[in-house]
Amino acid sequence: MKEKLPMTILLSLGVLGIILIPVFIFTVVLKDFQVKDFKEVIEVPFNTTFKEDKGNVCFGNKFTCKETTVIKTGEVDTSKLGDYKLIYTYKYKDKTLVKEQIVKVKDNEAPVITVEDKDFKVCPNKRDVNFPVEAIDDYEGDISSRVEQTLEGDQVLFKVSDSSGNVAKITREVNFIDDEEPTITLNGDATLYVKLNGTYQELGAKATDNCEGDISSKIEIEGEVDTTKSGEYTLTYRISDSSDNTKSVTRKIYVYAQNNYSAPTGKSIYLTFDDGPGPYTEKLLDVLKKYEVPATFFVTNQALTKGYDAMILRAYQEGHTIGLHTNTHNYNIYTNVDTYFDDLYAIQEKVKRITGYTSMIIRFPGGSSNTISKDYDGGAHIMSELTKAVEAKGFRYFDWNVSSGDAGETTSTAQVVKNITSSLGSGSTYVVLQHDIKGFSVNAVEEVIIYALARGYTFRALTMDSPTMHHRINN
Repeated sequence: MKEKLPMTILLSLGVLGIILIPVFIFTVVLKDFQVKDFKEVIEVPFNTTFKEDKGNVCFGNKFTCKETTVIKTGEVDTSKLGDYKLIYTYKYKDKTLVKEQIVKVKDNEAPVITVEDKDFKVCPNKRDVNFPVEAIDDYEGDISSRVEQTLEGDQVLFKVSDSSGNVAKITREVNFIDDEEPTITLNGDATLYVKLNGTYQELGAKATDNCEGDISSKIEIEGEVDTTKSGEYTLTYRISDSSDNTKSVTRKIYVYAQNNYSAPTGKSIYLTFDDGPGPYTEKLLDVLKKYEVPATFFVTNQALTKGYDAMILRAYQEGHTIGLHTNTHNYNIYTNVDTYFDDLYAIQEKVKRITGYTSMIIRFPGGSSNTISKDYDGGAHIMSELTKAVEAKGFRYFDWNVSSGDAGETTSTAQVVKNITSSLGSGSTYVVLQHDIKGFSVNAVEEVIIYALARGYTFRALTMDSPTMHHRINN
């Protein structure tokens, strides 16, 4: 005879059945979307390739789970920081599951700091630094302006943060030393001109140091200027900083006497101007008047001189020599002797009509050494004949031995000054060729005058008695 189970056991089994049967039904019989490894928020590094992470989703239960189809909505641009929403729709037959995912594109990379490989020098008396430095961020690009530089002991710390909070730091050893020369700059021009017995006013200079700032008060001036004696004087401005770094500059002062063209002897300069008058002749006459310098104008009657007859009269009345250059400045005047003299007499007549003076001082177009006449004279060697013919008729012709270069060599005022002044040497007579129809050349005249007067030259106008200045005939 079998024993019956105790009532308590039967009751327990009944309760267990009540519990297990629904669980079994839920896990085995009931089916739904099974989701594994789906991340609702993921992070992606800036400017990398985005790989989808949609998890594992199927439909069924843990024992039997069918594959679903997936539709993604939304895009991720890793070239731009920010949050991007992706919506994944999972489908199985008529069943649908929607999951949202936030993709955060983030910049997690620190900027790169680059400094020159050099000796990092710091002024002994300073604690602020500003070395050349470059900082490049993978997202923001050049952020060099945001680099902080701080001295910490015997090192300089370079630190920079990008907008995402990524920080970069580097350090370099520093050397506390000042081995850089100060800078010194003259107040006013480096060349000054003072009239004999006039007053020289010292303009001083300004000096700055990389470590000490403005140190102009420490400038020492060496040299003296004696305005009672004409000549060239040199002043040296010297500055030293606290570390004995020294720098100096010089200033030239020319003390010049007024031109004394009545002096019978001495080094003489004859300024001569061809092809005018023109729009710059009046300015030239003003400069010559200021320094009481006479000059010689070899005038023409070509188109560009029209309207400037008054300049010829003024020049004559102020003591300048009016010479004859050409009426037309057309080189076909060299066709034959008669053609040349027809042109010469025409400009002579114009000068006489304006001034009442019959000029016998001439300059050949191109000079007596010109070779262009060979293109017109048919092989007659006309310059050899003309140089003799003009003198036989009582004219005197003048070439030059100093060229300003304003006829085509240069258009620079400074170069014209250099061309003329560098040609002055141990000789006694200099005839300078310029053109008063060239403004840049006229602008050089004042500096040339002062330069020469300070060195004892006398300016004169050509006369019938002036020393002859002839070129070698080249035709």
